[in-house]
Amino acid sequence: MRIDKDSLKSNLNALLISLGESEENAETVSRYMTMCDARGVTTHGSYMINPVCDRREAGMMELPTRLDIVIDSGAVCVIDGNDGLGQAAADKACEIACAKAGEYGISAVLLRNTNNVGALGPYTEKIAARGMIALMCCNASPAMAPWGGREQFTGTQPFAIGVYTGEEPAFSADMATAAVARGKIRQAMREGKTIPETWALDVEGRPTTDPAEAIRGILLPIGGPKGSAMALAIDIAAGMLSGSAYAPNVKAIHYPEGKAGVGGCIIAIDIAHFMDLEEFRTKMQEYLASIRSMKKAEGVTRIYIPGEIEYEKTVNSYANGINLTDTAVEQLNRKFEKYGIPALIPVE
Repeated sequence: MRIDKDSLKSNLNALLISLGESEENAETVSRYMTMCDARGVTTHGSYMINPVCDRREAGMMELPTRLDIVIDSGAVCVIDGNDGLGQAAADKACEIACAKAGEYGISAVLLRNTNNVGALGPYTEKIAARGMIALMCCNASPAMAPWGGREQFTGTQPFAIGVYTGEEPAFSADMATAAVARGKIRQAMREGKTIPETWALDVEGRPTTDPAEAIRGILLPIGGPKGSAMALAIDIAAGMLSGSAYAPNVKAIHYPEGKAGVGGCIIAIDIAHFMDLEEFRTKMQEYLASIRSMKKAEGVTRIYIPGEIEYEKTVNSYANGINLTDTAVEQLNRKFEKYGIPALIPVE
C-alpha cells in the first residue's frame, strides 16, 4: 500500500506530541522516520513508533527529549540524550559537528544515553551536503559474538560514511557490521518468513533459517573476523568513550527492559580546510563518472554509486507515495486511533 508522505509525517508528528515530545523534536523525529520509510529502510522508519509508544507507556523513555552538552572543548563535544528520542539527539549532534568542523576543520561529537537513532545515512548525508565528509557509528543491544564465540556481546553496530559530491545524491554508504541488520530478522519473524542460513547462528552455534532462533542466538558479522573487529571498535568509540552503555549492557528499544543507553560517534571533516571545495567537487565528479562508465560485469546494466538506490527510491516515494505493507499500515492506524489521530491517507 502506498501512503501519502505528508499524511505519514503529520500523523507521526501528532503522535509524538501526544506522547509528550516537544513540537520541535517531534518534527525532527517524524521527518527522519518518514525519510527512512521513503528510502525503503522500513525497519528504521514509522515502524519504530511502536517501541517508542511501548517504552513511553511503560515509563522507560523520557519525553520531551532533553539534550545536555556535558563536554564542549574546541573541536569535540559530548551530548547526553537523557533517555529521550535518538533521532532528536543525533540531529543535534549533526548540527554541532558541522559548526565545529567549519571552525576547526574537523570535529568529533559523541552521544550517550540515548535510544535508537534510526538509519545513519540521513545524518551523514545532511553533513555531506554542507561541503563535508561525515563518518558516524552507533552501538546497539547485544546480537553478535566476538569472532569465535557464541554469546551475544555487541550489537550490529551500524556505521555510515557520507561524502560531498556537489550534486544529489551525496556519496552515502550506510551498513551494519553484521551480515544483516537485526531489524530485517525481526521483520522476517513478524511476516513468518525464513532467513538465509548465512545470517545467523542459533544458541548452540549452528546456522539457522529461523528468525526467532536467530534473535535468541547470534548474528554473523560481515567479513568474518574483520566485521567482528569493526563491531568491537565501534562499541569502544560510541559506547565506552562517550560514557554510555556498551557490550551486553545496551538494551534494545524493542523491549521495555530498562534504559537503552545507546551511544554514538560523529566525525565531520570540512573539505574547504584541506582543499578548495570547487576543486574537490570537480575531482569527485570525474571520479564518479569514471566508475559509472567503466566496463560492466556480466549481467550488470548499471553501476550504482553508494546512496543512489536509496535516493532514487526516496524521490519516487515522495512523488508517488511511500510503500508500506498492509500489516504495517493497519498497525500504525491502530496506534493513531488510540491517540485520536486520523488514519493514514493512501495514494490512489
